[in-house]
Amino acid sequence: MENNNFNFEKYSKHLSEIEKNSQKKLIASNSCNVCWRSWGKGTPLVLLHGGYGSWRHWIKQAIPFSKDFNVLIPDMPGFGESDDLAQPHTPEKIASNLADTITKLISGNDNPLLCGFSFGGLIAGHLSYQLMIRKLSPKKLILVGPGGLGAKRGEMKTMIPRHSKMTDKEVYDAHKKNLEILMFHNSEKIDDFAIHIQKHNTDAHRIKSRPISATDTLAKILKKQNVPLYVIWGEKDASVGAYLEDRMTILRSINPQVRFHVEFNIGHWIMYENEVLFNEILNNIIQD
Repeated sequence: MENNNFNFEKYSKHLSEIEKNSQKKLIASNSCNVCWRSWGKGTPLVLLHGGYGSWRHWIKQAIPFSKDFNVLIPDMPGFGESDDLAQPHTPEKIASNLADTITKLISGNDNPLLCGFSFGGLIAGHLSYQLMIRKLSPKKLILVGPGGLGAKRGEMKTMIPRHSKMTDKEVYDAHKKNLEILMFHNSEKIDDFAIHIQKHNTDAHRIKSRPISATDTLAKILKKQNVPLYVIWGEKDASVGAYLEDRMTILRSINPQVRFHVEFNIGHWIMYENEVLFNEILNNIIQD
């Protein structure tokens, strides 16, 4: 860690180094413009970020997976550089706009791999269904710490709100603490880059994702499809807490062939907390 303050120049440059290798496109749907970034060529691998997030949630996967895949990462509608959606904000509406725009990035012969994190996990379930309607059946649906199963949320400390009267140091400390509460198990893994990303992401979100994640919308939409389903959790995922088995039971009742991977001693944002381990897990699932 540095000086408990933001180094915007350093970390914006770091982000730019990763982003410069991408193709960035703002694609119009019937409702809004969706910002997509893509890296590499091959089978499409679609990565959906979590709530209060952006494409940056996948900052440690974009380049590594682009060696073998066409990595496609949107800012979902209402987040990052994509347009807002008209209210009410629903997962069906978000997924429909993503599906409308992704069809302009992949061909009709492509069957993409879908992977969603947290709130993006429940949206991935809805996107999978929307793509099936459009005759683009996903090869696999991979969910990382997904919401939307109707299970109890893990007990955790209250997140610290930010406001305009805070100093930079107070904002920095609030973001660090919030990452400790929700996103990481090992606080030593929270570096200045993660805090920089967290500030960027939360500053740009316009959709309140938590009320949607608290519903059973993912469970309901999965009942309408039969896509190969894989689910990854960190054992110490604060959003899950003591209710992991409840989530497994719900998913098994929907899809008896579902496959689970629970990684010991790691938190919610698993693909940042230990990217080497996560990338190996994801690659093994893709190759399965």
